[in-house]
Amino acid sequence: MSRRVSDHNQSTPLSVQEFKNLPDVAAALEADVPVAVALSGGPDSMALCWLLAQAAAGRKKAPVIHALTVDHGLRPESQKEAMKVGRALKKTCPHVVHTILKRRPPKTKAGLQEKARHDRYEMMAVYCRRHGIEKLFVAHHREDQAETFLFRLAKGSGIDGLGAMVPRQTDPDGVTGIVRPLLDVPKARLVATCRKNGLWFARDPTNEDPAFARVRLRRSFAVLEEEGLTAKRLAVTAKRMQMARAALDHCAKDAYDRLLETEGKNMVAFRFSGLQREPEEIRLRVILQAARKLAPGPAETEGYGPRRERLEELVQELFGSSVFKRATLGGFILGRDRKRGLATVEREKKPGK
Repeated sequence: MSRRVSDHNQSTPLSVQEFKNLPDVAAALEADVPVAVALSGGPDSMALCWLLAQAAAGRKKAPVIHALTVDHGLRPESQKEAMKVGRALKKTCPHVVHTILKRRPPKTKAGLQEKARHDRYEMMAVYCRRHGIEKLFVAHHREDQAETFLFRLAKGSGIDGLGAMVPRQTDPDGVTGIVRPLLDVPKARLVATCRKNGLWFARDPTNEDPAFARVRLRRSFAVLEEEGLTAKRLAVTAKRMQMARAALDHCAKDAYDRLLETEGKNMVAFRFSGLQREPEEIRLRVILQAARKLAPGPAETEGYGPRRERLEELVQELFGSSVFKRATLGGFILGRDRKRGLATVEREKKPGK
């Protein structure tokens, strides 16, 4: 069983031994394969990179650690900032391989932070695949988890979205495993780790810009904590949502297997009457599992927002309307074959194919 970090003093530096005891850390370092760490230059990622390097030191076959810094190109000075991260890393972790990944800035400012986050993960995943790296460490901590929970709550998310960030996640291509060992660690402990060990770190000015929703939510923590909604409690709630999601997915997998009629490259079909008797949430998850079978990778409709809401509406119509036939959403066609008594999920054919 993995140990959790001590919570008695949130300003105590995280020791290398504590870090080694965190989930996934020892297993990743024992294997003679390279690992990567997302390195923005902030105190969280600098502490994570240093801890990884220290935990790997002294091993006969220590893995090569790749530190990946993405230059988002959102500010004129971003390239110099990325280079400064590399110089600082070289002083404290000389054996870590540092790489700057250059991103073309978007033409529109709509959804700036969300787009940057998507592009960052995509670029790092491509790098990892090219270098045979199977694990990418990311320094998300307890406050990040609480912030994500609140952000998705404000968007009207259900259980899946409120599970926030998971400790282990596979990228859409199923190659690189994203590992978040610090989700139970308070940010203050990571800052203290940097200060105790003389680690330089930067502060991203966009993290203080109230134009971004996540920044405004972060600023609300002080008020929420007065009512008992601490980052720790929000993170615990997110973890319980993950447990509930796992249970629902298990039930949905059972229903999928029991009610499956046909499963092909372009279509999955279920016995309509059997699926109709399942709880609404199970029906929805069975449809999502079918969509993922047809197009591996996270389905766009599994999180929150308009697409999720539209899928819920379509599933309700499929099993509740006497006139429903077919409807398209996100590259899939949801339909009902009354003659054969089937509910179908089909991959939408693209024009010219």
